[in-house]
Amino acid sequence: MISESLLARVRATLQGNDTGTFIKPSPGQYPHQWNWDSAVIALGLSHFDPARAWAEVESLLASQWRDGMVPHIIYHHGPSDYFPPPDFWQTAGLARAGDIPSSAFTQPPILASVVRMLLERPSTSGLIDDATLRRHYERMLAWQRWLHVTRCPDGTGLPCLIHPWESGADNSPRWAAILDGITPVDLPPFKRRDTVHVKADERPRPEDYARFVHIINLGRQLRWEPAALLARMPFLVQDIMYIAILHRADEDLAWLGARLGADTREIEGWRAGTTAIFDQRFWDEKRGLYFDYDARAGHRIEIASYAPFTTLFAGLPTTAQAARLVNEHLLNPAEFAAGGPLKFGVPTIAANEPLFGPRRYWCGPVWVIINWLIWHGLRRYGYADLADTLAADTLGLVEAQGFHEYYDPRDGSACGAADFSWSAALALEMAA
Repeated sequence: MISESLLARVRATLQGNDTGTFIKPSPGQYPHQWNWDSAVIALGLSHFDPARAWAEVESLLASQWRDGMVPHIIYHHGPSDYFPPPDFWQTAGLARAGDIPSSAFTQPPILASVVRMLLERPSTSGLIDDATLRRHYERMLAWQRWLHVTRCPDGTGLPCLIHPWESGADNSPRWAAILDGITPVDLPPFKRRDTVHVKADERPRPEDYARFVHIINLGRQLRWEPAALLARMPFLVQDIMYIAILHRADEDLAWLGARLGADTREIEGWRAGTTAIFDQRFWDEKRGLYFDYDARAGHRIEIASYAPFTTLFAGLPTTAQAARLVNEHLLNPAEFAAGGPLKFGVPTIAANEPLFGPRRYWCGPVWVIINWLIWHGLRRYGYADLADTLAADTLGLVEAQGFHEYYDPRDGSACGAADFSWSAALALEMAA
């Protein structure tokens, strides 16, 4: 049940961040449009402004590159004080780029799942005509094909990320060993702006930010040519959360294709391919966890994080694997559950990992979007009571602290940017 108080606060946050073209993630820290932010923000909008929800989808897809990629940052209104600005990416004149200035990276492709959710609720399903829906379908199909084909170096259909920013979890300890092995050279002049609005100890370390810029510079030197990026980027990772979100997106895109009478055999082939290799590539039977894969080095990245629990969202684990994920890890107070060093879950890194940082960006804090993904997954596997508890705890957190970017799992205190749009939107989703 949605309380009038929560609805009013969410409405005020999203309307306050509305630029007229898109809804920015927060007032100061993130002034442009972010890919997966916009997708889930549309879900929150559907509860009080359903037409605006579809407009958010439209504005995101309008940024699509000609080769199929949907970028992670879209600069609809030109530069701001945010770094990197549009021209830093050096994509002007690229035949494969889109019409709207953007980054040259992508982000988790959750949009198809969001579109299905919008179509399955009465408030939004009747507000889109078949021609527009078909256009959205073709664009999302092109994006997901780009991921399975253009970003796959080994023929498995599992896409590789070329920069930590593509994961959405920019400086996660999952990427620490790879980043530590990168020595930035010949960096272009830059001035990071993320610590203007947020405390420096809650943001990525300076040495990691320099590495982020170094990888962007390599991409610029390669003119963002896909085959060259896969061959030469020092960061080349198969991220289990990213692949899980893509697998669920394939499921939901196939549903949409069937609704439109389209031939979905290509999509079903992607799903079959991911299912066939996922356990072999990522599952550790001894530890009962999935781990990301460093495709450049050819080995798993054995850091216990929130990412294995997001595979439940996609339906990838067996019933037995799901039980191990939940009982051995999600409910373990030494790792992810409240009761040991933590008061709130789910931290983005296990509390007993050496690199656990409870207030630093993606190094341990609780994120509403991660709890929302896990909540969906728990419901999918029949853990209804646990899902209800997670939703109630998450709503209690935002009720006490407001809509922030992330939260300290030890005491629930707010971290990162304030008036954060997807925290508001997804709190409303869980309440509904």
